[in-house]
Amino acid sequence: MTRDHFAAITTPRGSVVTLTGLTPDEAAAVASQAASDRPAVRAEGEGTTKCDNCGGKGGWLEKVETKTPSGSTVVTERWVQCRPCKGMGTVPARS
Repeated sequence: MTRDHFAAITTPRGSVVTLTGLTPDEAAAVASQAASDRPAVRAEGEGTTKCDNCGGKGGWLEKVETKTPSGSTVVTERWVQCRPCKGMGTVPARS
């Protein structure tokens, strides 16, 4: 069996993860599993309120600086999930 197939999965935040060296059956299984995984979404409504920590966004982007061996600096951004709301953007309403 040849292992020349791949599966590309887009994360909820827009990053793309590519799995290479898969058989056709493995690639199909990964694709169907990724399609069935829907991120949980909790809407602001009765019993919940917008998270004050992240402003209802579920997290924020932080700049990360990395120095290369040649002395250059590479600046990238990474998503940091909000802990109080667990990335949902809403928290239970206070009584």
